[in-house]
Amino acid sequence: MDLAVKKVELIEWLAKLQDKELLEQVENLKRKSTTEAYESRLKPMSSSEYKSMLEEAEDDYNNGKVTSQEDLEKESSDW
Repeated sequence: MDLAVKKVELIEWLAKLQDKELLEQVENLKRKSTTEAYESRLKPMSSSEYKSMLEEAEDDYNNGKVTSQEDLEKESSDW
């Protein structure tokens, strides 16, 4: 069966679903799946990587490579 067809069938089934408990189980499955997908992309940082990033941030700050809160708010208002 084609993936698109399966999706449509599931959407139709969900639209007709009246069982609140089953709907909550589906919602929990969705939440768990989304969380697992996000967490699988996370990669722990080693201590040396952390120190290196911290030193780079401090260098940026000391060299004036920063953006003010006000500038960030102006920039984000255009999004």
